[in-house]
Amino acid sequence: MLLKSGIIGFDDLLYGGFIKNSAVLVEGVPGAGKTTFGLEFIYRGIVEMNEPGIVISFEEFPEQLYRDAANYGWDLRKLEEQNLLRVICTSPDVILDNTMGFLESIVSEIAAKRLLLDSVTQFNMELSNMSDLRKSVYGLCNGLKRMGLTSVLIKEVEDYSAFKASFEEFLVDTVIRLHFDESFQSRRRYIEVLKSRGQDFITGRYPFKFADNGLKIISVADIPLSVKKEPFIYSEKLSSGIDGLDNILSGGFFKGSTIMVEGASGTGKTVMGIHYLLEGIKQGEKGLLLVTEESAHFVNQYVHSFNKGDRLEKMFANEDVLIIDRIFSSTSIEEVISDVIDKVKINSIQRVVVDFVNTFVEFSDNLLVLKNLFRKLLNNLNMLDCTTILILNEDQAGAMSPLKNIIQPLVQGEIRLSSTVRQGKRYRSLEVSKMKGQKYISGVHLAEISSNGISVYQRLGGI
Repeated sequence: MLLKSGIIGFDDLLYGGFIKNSAVLVEGVPGAGKTTFGLEFIYRGIVEMNEPGIVISFEEFPEQLYRDAANYGWDLRKLEEQNLLRVICTSPDVILDNTMGFLESIVSEIAAKRLLLDSVTQFNMELSNMSDLRKSVYGLCNGLKRMGLTSVLIKEVEDYSAFKASFEEFLVDTVIRLHFDESFQSRRRYIEVLKSRGQDFITGRYPFKFADNGLKIISVADIPLSVKKEPFIYSEKLSSGIDGLDNILSGGFFKGSTIMVEGASGTGKTVMGIHYLLEGIKQGEKGLLLVTEESAHFVNQYVHSFNKGDRLEKMFANEDVLIIDRIFSSTSIEEVISDVIDKVKINSIQRVVVDFVNTFVEFSDNLLVLKNLFRKLLNNLNMLDCTTILILNEDQAGAMSPLKNIIQPLVQGEIRLSSTVRQGKRYRSLEVSKMKGQKYISGVHLAEISSNGISVYQRLGGI
């Protein structure tokens, strides 16, 4: 039988929650969120699952815990008054003394089902002999199980760089490690399930944050199998909003596909994305614009340079197109991807434009991990019948972002925009280099940008 922690996103990593009456070790460096994790486990159990709890601290007084919990709206004092919680500050020797019956009496008094102990590291102060220490912790874990408690035991870790598995990790049923890593001149928190005896779990490190009402684990879950289908069994196409491009593509993009639009600055990539979203509104299809570098305010100013500006402003104001901007100011890649998927589901969005994807590389430590995240994003969007344009920027010298090698195998279509200067005049062009499952006219075609946006003129023989 599984017992839910109640922490947003965490139970998904364990396919439902902890095994009931198990011992859970939560370990991490200072500031990683260990105590907050434990307190929320206790609080959610009481208010959401009607499971009274006990909090035992060896260092912090109850008043400190009340204060910290109040930051998330958790009123621990009130729960104590209702006889649903006990917050106790004591010493390790009291807990280790089996003759006192200290814990048994409290468990019986409030019919407790959950316990938080902060922290088992303090047992080192009472027992210097490793054999005695291991025996005492083993006995404690078994005793908590006999009392019908599901327990979270916190362990302090100074540094993971030379960290070896501790004896506590072998004794408990589940091991959760909280990371607080330095990256890009800031620190980010991650959670990882290292072990969960008797149940399957999702491996890997997932970012989490302190939200207004507690912890929030950010994971990019797959769409349930019941709604999955192959997007390319359909013949339905969506107009790009550019007549010349639709002619080249024999009608437009296949519904549920992903198209990468690449080119240097000034070649018309963003304009193409705006055309695509605007066409969706004409067809009664909602859109989403993910802007990674600029703000929504700048986007609104930019579109006013075209004759379609008023229509675009109404489109944004009416939320026919949702805008997500400044995404990396205080969040993670995983949270951005999860947010996009949630908004597509909730708002039945059918068209997505990401302008541009290069920024993701700047906030990723590992390109293989980034590729996996993009795969999950695009698979989710495809299976939701959402048709997506990913805009990839290249510099004026033609050097491509390393992200192209990541994205190229994941997309069904690829369009390249370019420009050259001849005799003092700039010429723009468009080429469809890949479009899986459909016929298109190959070659380089003329493109122009005017006050009406971008126009494409078919050149059968190229230019």
